Amino acid sequence: MTSRALAHLLFFLLFCSLAHASYAGHMVAEVEKEWNIISNGTIRDATLDSSFLLVSPYQTILEMNTTDGELVRDGDSIRLHYTSPSLQTPKKIIATATIEVRYFPTMDSNPPLPNRTLAVSGYTNYTPSMAEFAHSYTQESGGQLDAMVSLTEWVHKNVEYNTNFWGSTSPATEVYSGREAVCVGYTHLLLALANSMGIENHYVSGYVFSDGWQQHAWAEFKIGDQWIPADPTFEEFGYLDARRIASSYSPDQSGAVDRLSAKGGPFSFDTVVRIHISESTPFPPVANAYAAYDGTEFSVIISNAGSRYATPSYIVTFPPYIHAEDSGILFLPPGERQILSYYLNTDALGGSSVYHIPYMVTMQGTEVSDTITYSRDLGTGSTEDQSSCPIALVLLSTLLFTTKSRRNYKHA
Repeated sequence: MTSRALAHLLFFLLFCSLAHASYAGHMVAEVEKEWNIISNGTIRDATLDSSFLLVSPYQTILEMNTTDGELVRDGDSIRLHYTSPSLQTPKKIIATATIEVRYFPTMDSNPPLPNRTLAVSGYTNYTPSMAEFAHSYTQESGGQLDAMVSLTEWVHKNVEYNTNFWGSTSPATEVYSGREAVCVGYTHLLLALANSMGIENHYVSGYVFSDGWQQHAWAEFKIGDQWIPADPTFEEFGYLDARRIASSYSPDQSGAVDRLSAKGGPFSFDTVVRIHISESTPFPPVANAYAAYDGTEFSVIISNAGSRYATPSYIVTFPPYIHAEDSGILFLPPGERQILSYYLNTDALGGSSVYHIPYMVTMQGTEVSDTITYSRDLGTGSTEDQSSCPIALVLLSTLLFTTKSRRNYKHA
């Protein structure tokens, strides 16, 4: 093997040792949000109304407290309400909570696409051409689940992540035409396409772990009697990484704001959020996988042995001189399977006659990682291990969260 190939192999093997941290299926975390009100003097009739956390099928609040004001449940939202007739600044208020997060929906049905559209305005509006595209792209879908899987993957693959859009409102119509955004724009576009197809939805504001905790946005869709989460930025649908904390629902980004009103001033306020993961465990396996190689074509066979629909995200990785990394979201009805096929660039190999080419397949709760044995003289090959390997590593520290699927993204 050439020195270049050896360097790629060493990098790949190093990556393999970190891959077990790819998806967290369950998380317990401590959340602290701090509000700082600042003025040159006394302000009067101050009222602070701010989002804190959501209560949802995927996020449970185990306990919470605040140093001032009160935490009030308003529908699905836990909000901080604080009032003061005369307020000396600076004023600091801190709310804390312990939460449990698990994104593991039970997708029992795939209802047909609705024969309607949703009239909307604001950042999730859509044009006739966007509606035409959404219907055309999903015309072979059997129902709402696989239609939204297809559109989530399409947005991820066709919008370039560009940090120049941090702080931008990113209306869906502009993202569709320009194809650049950060998480806000990815989410607005996906919601707009859903609106054009008549699928009810939420814009979700919150935080995600990606090289540290960052503000983030994703989506939820009402499919049947469930709200199903989707994150086009991270190419995940249904089974989202648990290192994600939801703070508010709204139709689009404009509803995700904190409000302070007062007389006097001038005044301002800012917020700081601190999050510590105290417990994290991997997903249980959501699909079975094995690999096969016939000397020409490398195949990954992924099957759903369960009684419900499965929508795992997958990443297939080879040394880059053999084949580019591939990723996507699968739609697997109960008892069905899909085959991913790859033609490997064996011409890039050096002068030896026998090669051991590493590969790795990662999904939520499942990893297949081994080598392909390839013989140049015989033009044949085989995989050395075709078994499915459920991940069993328990993650206890945020320092362990080096994720393959998130390596290129920063979020605003």
